[in-house]
Amino acid sequence: MTQVTQAGLAEPLDEPGLLAQSRRLGRLRFPVPIEADFQAYMHRKMCSRVWAVAVSSIGFMLLFIWVDYAFLPASVYHLSITVRVLVLLLVCFCLWYSNRPGRVSPRSAFDIATLGYISTGLMVIMVILVCRTQQVPVAVTHDGLYLILLSGCFLLGLPMRSSALGSWFIVLSYLAGEAAIGSSRQIVLGNGLFLGCFTLMGSIGAYAYEHMLRRAYLNEQLLQAARDRAERESQGKTRFLATASHDLRQPLHAMTLFIRHLEEKVIEPETRKSVTRLAESTHLLQAMLNSLLDISRLSVGMVRPQLRHINLRGWLQRLLAGFEVSAGERDIELVLDCPPHCALYTDPMLLERLVRNYLNNALVHAGATQVRVVVSERDEQLRIAVVDNGCGLSRDEQARIFEEFTQLRNPARTLEKGVGLGLSICRQLQRLLEYPSGVESEPGQGSSFWVEVPKGEWQEEAQPAALSGSARLQGRVVLVENDLVNRQAMEVLLRHWGCEVESHEQGG
Repeated sequence: MTQVTQAGLAEPLDEPGLLAQSRRLGRLRFPVPIEADFQAYMHRKMCSRVWAVAVSSIGFMLLFIWVDYAFLPASVYHLSITVRVLVLLLVCFCLWYSNRPGRVSPRSAFDIATLGYISTGLMVIMVILVCRTQQVPVAVTHDGLYLILLSGCFLLGLPMRSSALGSWFIVLSYLAGEAAIGSSRQIVLGNGLFLGCFTLMGSIGAYAYEHMLRRAYLNEQLLQAARDRAERESQGKTRFLATASHDLRQPLHAMTLFIRHLEEKVIEPETRKSVTRLAESTHLLQAMLNSLLDISRLSVGMVRPQLRHINLRGWLQRLLAGFEVSAGERDIELVLDCPPHCALYTDPMLLERLVRNYLNNALVHAGATQVRVVVSERDEQLRIAVVDNGCGLSRDEQARIFEEFTQLRNPARTLEKGVGLGLSICRQLQRLLEYPSGVESEPGQGSSFWVEVPKGEWQEEAQPAALSGSARLQGRVVLVENDLVNRQAMEVLLRHWGCEVESHEQGG
């Protein structure tokens, strides 16, 4: 059901109203807005069977034209065939006219289709009555009416009221015709009894069909309403995450800038220890926030891969350099085993997050003394494996570690080991990038987390110029930043590095 406002925007489906209607379907009638949409829905369903109706109608009509010609006298079949041809043309027009959804209103389509149905029934009645009044070599009974009534109740797809009224009109017209040509009372009553019972059963069947159709319509609309609601909620999450990604990270970014400035200014040992702990806590908070935001962004489909060619060895060396301090604190040896001239075609930021999470998991949770990053060729792909010699994983644990907020060996939930989202983010990234991946592990024999990435084109890299450790920045820097705290923090840090700073708010 599509509801449109004056501004032309689609309104949400009335889910509570649809649920209420699903509990009272006996009357075969909805409130006006829903009923109008259901009529259009039923019209489309009727149009979907137009070829079956057309083939059967034309086929039976041609068959009985041949029967008339073969078994009826010329005085009769001249009339019957003429009438059948005229009715056939009328039926073709009714089929063409009524089966144009969007161009013909459902009400008009149902009325025209009912007209074609009644016309066919009256044509059969005329042939029966003419044969009754003429001397014909074969007995012509009312059996042909059963075929007509059957098609009207079940084949045409008419609303129950249209098919029932049309069927009863045909039956009463036949009984009136029998009485008009002088048929005995017993014949009229006997035929009327069987035709009436058949029509009653057909009307009940038409009621059951429309009831089923209305139930299917409501289910489809409820499904669409649930889909729309989920999409609105997803859009709400997307807006929240877009805002949170900026607004929540801004204060943390400012904190890291101020802390870095403090680290460079503070000399007294005890104070430096406090500043170092503050920096570590801020880094931990930033990592936790990034994990929560990343898993949320991946869940609602906000992340899109940006693929390009990267040289793998240098990329991995830079990545491992960021883990040297963490590995040294835990007495873990980091080893890189990568061919010198190999490249990938991937999103470097997403792949870095994936491999970084594998490395962090190995350093923090595996209890290893050595962690190796091993690169090997697999046809048109390169396999990157993070291998440790730690405690290993059972098959049950291998299935659980990719669940959100799962930490196998952190019952106290200490924050130093994170919040349990690292491998869950890896699984989301693998699905997004469509990379084959897996885990190979046995308890007590270490683990290997691997992912296979398409090969890329290796390119020559320019060597960066070396800077002396005592080098200071010089010159004038124009700093443009809307956030006041971030602007002040960056301004303090740049001045400490020897720059002359002129800061402005964007648009100011």
